[in-house]
Amino acid sequence: MGIARLGFLTTIKNRLTAAGQEAAPALALSASATSNPDALVRQYQTTGDNRALEALYDEHANRLYYYLLVMSDPNAAADITQKVWLKLIESPQLYQAQGQFQAWLFTIGHRMLIDEIRRNKRWTYDDDIDTLPDNHQETSPCDDFHQALKLLPFTQREAFSLQQEDFSLQDIATICNVPVETVKTRLRYARDNLRKLWKPTA
Repeated sequence: MGIARLGFLTTIKNRLTAAGQEAAPALALSASATSNPDALVRQYQTTGDNRALEALYDEHANRLYYYLLVMSDPNAAADITQKVWLKLIESPQLYQAQGQFQAWLFTIGHRMLIDEIRRNKRWTYDDDIDTLPDNHQETSPCDDFHQALKLLPFTQREAFSLQQEDFSLQDIATICNVPVETVKTRLRYARDNLRKLWKPTA
């Protein structure tokens, strides 16, 4: 399941109006701008053009949501996704990482997710565990890949999921705020543990 774009943006626009921030009139978006996240962010930063925001959202929102979904649950993933986009809307000048918009977006999402975990203690954030926790040692292998992925410790699952989103090792290190060598270790353990946990049926 994804997030309904129109419903989300309507909510955002209502919040901006209630706060006295009227949306700027939409300007024409060039073909090059719609395929270039940095150009869209610059247009939104300088004009407040909601169409630039919508183009960014259409391109990146589902990826962020699914990453957060793997790391939490549907309600938390939707809530944090909305908070990330609200942060961009309220403080667009925060983005200065040229050519790294998606990594920047996921970094904000990662930080908000960790804050949520620490505040509500709904999941376990294991920032230094490189093997399967003890309570998984007797877990029987399953044939559902996503279920097996959910059984991985948080940091392994996160590194693996981010790699599946085509982030480089350096990108993952930046998003998670750890050294590249730590990312490599987490990925190695994640792959090894998935081999134990996931046994697809023939």
